[in-house]
Amino acid sequence: MQATDKNGKLRPRPEKGNKEISLARLVLEYGIRKGLLEANLLDKVTKNKTAKDKRYVTNEEMDLAVEIGRKFGGARLIVALALRTAWLCVRRSVEVRALQRDAIKATGILWQDGKNRRKPAVLIEWSPELSATIDEAIAIKRNSVAGTMFVFGNMRGQPYTKGGWKAMLDDLMREREKAAAERLVGFVKFSLQDCRPKGVSDKLERGDTDTQDATLHSNAKMIETIYDRRKSRKATPAA
Repeated sequence: MQATDKNGKLRPRPEKGNKEISLARLVLEYGIRKGLLEANLLDKVTKNKTAKDKRYVTNEEMDLAVEIGRKFGGARLIVALALRTAWLCVRRSVEVRALQRDAIKATGILWQDGKNRRKPAVLIEWSPELSATIDEAIAIKRNSVAGTMFVFGNMRGQPYTKGGWKAMLDDLMREREKAAAERLVGFVKFSLQDCRPKGVSDKLERGDTDTQDATLHSNAKMIETIYDRRKSRKATPAA
């Protein structure tokens, strides 16, 4: 499947193509069950090859994004604090963007699984950094008529659309790139999707035993193959 970038150049999207193939197969399988088709014509269609991204966001990169967000305030700060929350709470992007204030409890933040709301929720307990991050996000002044339901809602108080979020993230990353160049440090853009793997990797590196509970994954293999971005391992001697 192809898409175009902001300059009109073709941008391959193999993952999106694979989703379309899977959806089409399900539709045809339904047709077979209803007796409308004799065979699934997509059975022999192979999925596109995809390259697994192993991006690990460093603490310095996260800190600079938050620093730039604070410098400009408003929507950029909302995005920057959402990035840090996704890391601290090992959450998916859709879960962070949709976080509502009634999920904030005295003992922590109650998160629902963004892909399967029938799963039990997980309470991510407060740490000083998480508490300060949420307090700062809530304190951001929105427009006078904005609602207060969403912690990381836009300046009108509404949840960000994917397009709106991407535009503000790109804006934040452009300013972060300028700051990185001035300080002669490296720059690689990152997004909300990169923050969950960072959180998982940091918890595993620290030796936390609740990483699987935090992610709400029932399969530890998913954590190992998708989210663990550690470049090395530590272990104690046998004796």
